[in-house]
Amino acid sequence: MATCRVVNWLFMTASPTSSCHFFRESAGELDFSQDGKWIAYVSYPEGTLWRSRADGSERVQLTFPPVSVSLPRWSPDGTQIAFINAQAGQPWRIFLISAQGGTPEPMLSEKEYQADAHWLPDGKRMIFGRTPFIPGSSANVALQVLDLSSKQVSIFPGSENLYSPRLSPDGKHLAAVTSDNKKLLIFDFHTQKWTDWVSEPGLINLPIWSRDGRYIYYANPSNGYHRVKVGQARSELIVDLKDLRGLWSGVAPDGAALLLRHVSVDEIYSLEVELP
Repeated sequence: MATCRVVNWLFMTASPTSSCHFFRESAGELDFSQDGKWIAYVSYPEGTLWRSRADGSERVQLTFPPVSVSLPRWSPDGTQIAFINAQAGQPWRIFLISAQGGTPEPMLSEKEYQADAHWLPDGKRMIFGRTPFIPGSSANVALQVLDLSSKQVSIFPGSENLYSPRLSPDGKHLAAVTSDNKKLLIFDFHTQKWTDWVSEPGLINLPIWSRDGRYIYYANPSNGYHRVKVGQARSELIVDLKDLRGLWSGVAPDGAALLLRHVSVDEIYSLEVELP
């Protein structure tokens, strides 16, 4: 991998065949529009949502505090962006906002925790998960499908105890992680069956598909950043994560893996105060 100059948080590529690209700003959790021309990303430490062209031009801030944004996702037609509002003191909820700006609207009016919203190819439905790792989340862990017009919600078949849904770009497969983060499963829309896909030592975090739908990438905090090919059960190591303090990862349109490196510094102060 090419060497990068790091400035606070940073997007960096992890492809041995591509040059190293980075954005000189404190940002992360980037998502490309389907045509690859636009990006949505989160600015740190504010947690605000921005969108711009892929070269960084035409930047527009879409959200403002106290909204705290995570995991933005472009709609198939590029007109909307879905994101998690992880505002402190409130349940995580999915909101939708126009790519041109405006007021964010809740995807679904409920008080349960929502996460990992992905658009289905028709742009009229979304699939999302629950959050098994957050205290106070009372909903059963399973993948949910929402019809945006009727606001009707149904459980995706056979998805109990699964979360973090990821639909492949070709629409042929759906991947999801078990609630203990120890196993990756894959659903084949042709056979209508779930299959155990990856079960290796360590945890599986934030999987993401390659643009061609042939691979899925994921971070394993204990032993690095991996990818696994559809039809195979053993992953390959892409890069060691020992020098990275951020778990988010993504994939660029050219196939390069994007990793988030957190290089901010925490300082602890000791104060002596004399009170009258």
